[in-house]
Amino acid sequence: MMLLGQRRCVLFDVDGTIAETEGHAHLPAFNRAFEQLGLPWHWSRDDYHGLLKTAGGFERLLRHAEDIGQDPQAMREQLTVVHKTKNTHYAQIMSDGAVPARAGFAELLRALHAKAIVWGVVTTTSRANWDALWRYSLQPLVIPEPGVIVCGEDVAAKKPDPEAYLLALERLGMAADQCCAIEDSRNGLLAAKGAGLDVAIVASEFFGDEQFEEAQLLVAELTELLTHV
Repeated sequence: MMLLGQRRCVLFDVDGTIAETEGHAHLPAFNRAFEQLGLPWHWSRDDYHGLLKTAGGFERLLRHAEDIGQDPQAMREQLTVVHKTKNTHYAQIMSDGAVPARAGFAELLRALHAKAIVWGVVTTTSRANWDALWRYSLQPLVIPEPGVIVCGEDVAAKKPDPEAYLLALERLGMAADQCCAIEDSRNGLLAAKGAGLDVAIVASEFFGDEQFEEAQLLVAELTELLTHV
């Protein structure tokens, strides 16, 4: 059994893990950006489900271009603008209060804090996206601030590469066995396991069909993790 209460730090993925941002914020933000910039693309939920196998929003744009027979490298400058515009729309969606934290998140952080256990963020989403989630959805919950934040700009290789988790451990000055991770995707699981971390998987909107046999714990909601603190 995986006990969060025996760790010095619990590291959280963001999208899908802390909040269901993928379908409720990222996807509509991409489609708004496509429309605003006159790019004749529109992603359905099924399209996005497949694209989520690729970590990172910009990387998904490149992959989609390749999937539909366009040259992703020739479009790189254009897609950079698309990605920046998408992040602006994401922040607007978050500011409207569209995406709350998942059930049990605030209670879990307070339970960790009561035991002097630090929490951190390890995501390969953009720093601007994390900042919007923190400002509009998390900070109003009056929860402790994370002890470490690693975002996509901080690493050269995104999940499933372990670089983001290894960087978080380095910044914390902690060993892998002093920490654990909470993730919702197989890419995240492999990244955390690659850094030597035990992993709890929380089911989320888009990743329920993935395999998580390497995880120490699988739960449907964050509330279930309270018994492990």
